[in-house]
Amino acid sequence: MDIPINGTILTKETGLHASFEGRDQPYVRCVVARLDDPRRHAETRIVGVEDIAQQVGDVIHLVAYRVVTDRNAGVVRFDCRLVS
Repeated sequence: MDIPINGTILTKETGLHASFEGRDQPYVRCVVARLDDPRRHAETRIVGVEDIAQQVGDVIHLVAYRVVTDRNAGVVRFDCRLVS
């Protein structure tokens, strides 16, 4: 289930850690405004990296491999890989 997410970075948090697939891994949290519909935002976690070269305002290309729904908060998050 690879879902492309292409957009502009609105927010970026680096140096975060969480358990992914049973292992503690670093990740970067970004909110991305989609290029195809900038009013739609995706909350993404780029897994396996402490930081990324892209900054707020830059265009980013991601592939989501897992969707996580937090029903209590009403949020859908995407676990992603950065596309070079």
